[in-house]
Amino acid sequence: MRSIGRGYLRAVEETAVAGGMRAQLARELTAVVVALHDSDPLRQTLTDPSVAQGARQGIVADLLVDRGLEATASLVGFLVRTERPADLPTVLTQAERSLEHGDAVAEERAEPAGASRTSARELLRGYAERVLQELPGSADLDEVEDELFRLARLLDGQPELRSVLSNVTLPLDGRIRVLEDLLAGKVRPATLRLARFVLRAGRLRDLVGTFEWLVELVAAERGRRVAEARTAVPLDDAEASRLAAALGRLVGRPVEVRVVLDPAVVGGMLVSVGDLRIDGTIRSRLDKLREALAGSS
Repeated sequence: MRSIGRGYLRAVEETAVAGGMRAQLARELTAVVVALHDSDPLRQTLTDPSVAQGARQGIVADLLVDRGLEATASLVGFLVRTERPADLPTVLTQAERSLEHGDAVAEERAEPAGASRTSARELLRGYAERVLQELPGSADLDEVEDELFRLARLLDGQPELRSVLSNVTLPLDGRIRVLEDLLAGKVRPATLRLARFVLRAGRLRDLVGTFEWLVELVAAERGRRVAEARTAVPLDDAEASRLAAALGRLVGRPVEVRVVLDPAVVGGMLVSVGDLRIDGTIRSRLDKLREALAGSS
């Protein structure tokens, strides 16, 4: 499993443990692994790199949404999005075993050894995406972004505090207590979770830069909650609501739909939300037909 997936899994398990739902989450993930093993069509579709990512995520959403914990559908959908398709069965089995034995949270308590900057950032990216995904609205994102920014400025202005928090020769639990004492009652739980995980993820030579990078991630998360739907004809309120609900199930977070009227679409709809692009336009289908005809001539 890639570092970004391990980070996401840690955040999912952390929340499940706090809510007493880890056993249910593990059972549901086991059911997904069994279904993938027993169903050749499902396995072939989800592991086929020629199948569009959006289509594979849509299959996961259709299978899992409203049939168990939201965290199960979100975790599987995230791994479908971030892992190589061919690796998906192995990765899901790894996640299942980690949840069954509590490995992710146990590993989180240990100081990483020799992690590269890229690996540490990817671990933090995955963890942060899930923590931010759990926030209910844009106002909450605004608050977390502001708190992380203020924390970065505080650390920038206090080199002694920064030195203590980034000193890996000191016990990790002690440094986390210093951070918790500093932030207790002053920030939202999500901000505190992210700040704690910065220390756990390792590679703390640029602590201020890491928190500034987290601020950028929060801004990117805000963008993932806004979907642009390009269509030649307006959508009524009911259609926009159905589209928002479908996209929310697909990307695992509340989505606001902004409709852009574009005559060039020529029927159908072109939807972009975050890094996901769904092209359901007639023009796209015609282009693919022309390509197929040209290839056969």
